Amino acid sequence: MFNWIKKMFGAGAKEQVFVAKPKVTVTKTVTKPIIVKPAFKNKKELAKLTKGKMEEIGRTYGVELDKRKKKDALVNELWKAIKK
Repeated sequence: MFNWIKKMFGAGAKEQVFVAKPKVTVTKTVTKPIIVKPAFKNKKELAKLTKGKMEEIGRTYGVELDKRKKKDALVNELWKAIKK
């Protein structure tokens, strides 16, 4: 019984030597997504799109469109951005 208690509290225990593991560094390569800008020949093609779709396309061209405006105003604003 006393041997069990000695083992429990470490009396007469051997010293343990811990060896540090080498640090491993992981490098990640970050790739940027390729953005393909859609091409439009004229305003009629833009007028066929919904306001939401025009807003998404405007973001690819760096223009933030306000969907509260009329569709004609959005088409003109997006057309100017495309033709820059």
